[in-house]
Amino acid sequence: MENILPVKEEKKSFFEKFPFFKNYYFLGGLILIILVILIFFLLSFSNPKEVIPFQKCGDGTFEGYCSIKKPFFCEQEVLVEKISECGCPTSFKFSNGNCISKYGSSSNESFFSYFLSGEKKEISIKIFPEVVDYLLNLTRTKIYYNGEVPRRDDFKISKIEEPVQEDYLSPLVTEIQNLAPNSKDLQAKIAVSLVQNIIYNESEFVVVPGFNVKIRLSRYPYQVLEEAQGSCEGKSELLAFLLKEMGFGVTLFYFPEENHEAVGIKCPLEYSYLGTGYCFVETTMPSPISFSEGKYLGAVGQSKLVGVSEFVLISDGISLSGDLEDYADSESLVKLTNKIDQSGSLNPVDKLKMDSLREKYNLKF
Repeated sequence: MENILPVKEEKKSFFEKFPFFKNYYFLGGLILIILVILIFFLLSFSNPKEVIPFQKCGDGTFEGYCSIKKPFFCEQEVLVEKISECGCPTSFKFSNGNCISKYGSSSNESFFSYFLSGEKKEISIKIFPEVVDYLLNLTRTKIYYNGEVPRRDDFKISKIEEPVQEDYLSPLVTEIQNLAPNSKDLQAKIAVSLVQNIIYNESEFVVVPGFNVKIRLSRYPYQVLEEAQGSCEGKSELLAFLLKEMGFGVTLFYFPEENHEAVGIKCPLEYSYLGTGYCFVETTMPSPISFSEGKYLGAVGQSKLVGVSEFVLISDGISLSGDLEDYADSESLVKLTNKIDQSGSLNPVDKLKMDSLREKYNLKF
């Protein structure tokens, strides 16, 4: 019987077992895939890059889009008029590439001052006398039927939301938003300072036909700008309009005992007036936002508020942030004015602090 010896199997090389590795294209592709996977994992565990936010304008309109306030268009974070693309406001008509209004045949340019960190600046706005004439001819009365109770906000909201006035005040709102497109806090500060620095003056008395009595006719917000002066009511309603249009939650504080009116702007509870959720803003004279213990201008001169206020909600909206510098400045101002009331003077250090606040906010006290 023939012996058959087992044949020793030759050991195959790596490339003989996996011949496709001899293909340079396959090998190059595999290396590339490995490198891509390696880079992916390295990037996944590294610090993520800062996300660049989509550009927006001061009213929240995205870059390259029309604002809800016609005819404005967001271009490089600035609201600009683009009538052909965005259209005209309600009280205007489009004609030959322009927005035409029956109230806009003539205009005057007016300038208004505001202060930021002690620096005086100006905003200009076109005032149309025909709009003022239109507002003067609007009815100032409201009929109530049996069982209906007159409400202060009936009159306030109708004055603040008057549609023709709104169209002609929108450019001022837009101008303020363009000055601080990335900060709603700064927009609010500009609006507050602008209104506070408008001259305080009560309306003249007029005789009511058929009743032989004299009353003061309240101004519409647009009239306050046209006359460049206003009472606590007129100035407060103007500021309420501006803040509302910027998206803030806004209220009016009315003090029956003093017949005085101030503005409330939504803010963190801890800084708000009497825990209302709204920071106090005096409009008759300059002061920091949330400073409620100072004096106000009235028909009899400077006075302090001592009465209880009524709360008139104008709009719900966004809030001021929690790091507004006005809060700390308001606290300092309370302490300093209390020292003046108690002793009649300040020590040299406190006097420097007071002078700094006077310059910063253009204080008149």
